Amino acid sequence: MFERKKYKEFAKQQLKNRWGIPILITLIVTAISGLLSIKNFAAPDLFAQYFSNTITYEEFVEGYISVDTPLSFMIDIFQTLISGIFSVACASVYLKMSRSPEKITFSTFVQGLNLWSKAVLATLWTFLWTFLWSLLFIIPGIVKSLAYSQIYYLITEYPNLSVTKAMKISMLITNGHKADLFVMYLSFLGWCILAAIPAGIGFIFLTPYMEMTFVNAYHAMLKEAVDSGKLQPDDLTE
Repeated sequence: MFERKKYKEFAKQQLKNRWGIPILITLIVTAISGLLSIKNFAAPDLFAQYFSNTITYEEFVEGYISVDTPLSFMIDIFQTLISGIFSVACASVYLKMSRSPEKITFSTFVQGLNLWSKAVLATLWTFLWTFLWSLLFIIPGIVKSLAYSQIYYLITEYPNLSVTKAMKISMLITNGHKADLFVMYLSFLGWCILAAIPAGIGFIFLTPYMEMTFVNAYHAMLKEAVDSGKLQPDDLTE
């Protein structure tokens, strides 16, 4: 049974008086991701030409928008991998918060970064399969991305799991709940719009709330799979 409202309400209770670290890691991840997404990393020559007055502002804007270089592609890949590493590090924080009422420390986030190699493999593997399914049509790609959505939680909570097995378990526990997860994403749409209005500042608070909610959903889906016999406790070790 997927209880969306319960997961959200529980998330508020879990974050009460413990917003500090979630807000801090949100700021760090947002800042670094923002820097990596700036196109001038992929077009240094364009900026050099503009600031040396060898091209006009109009030429600069046109070139900036259309920049498409091998370096730009490599930076996109690098950004995706960094995002995966941060996803695992953040998951380690929210998983720990979901397991204990004690105050969390920044060291938990740092420790999560130690799983960077597993995070990179999980990101590449997930990206590959999502991309292949997306070639059929956008809908299969979305469905599969929901099926693979629990992989970061699994490799964080059970670091001995291989990436391929974590993906299989993610598919198993989301079976019958992909629509529920999709609806839960949509349920935050209104909050996302409101959070974006003051220059996106609202996401500093909304992101931890969403993250905690989805961690609660992960726990519930995993427990349901174990209780129903679809998943054995031994399956979580390898």
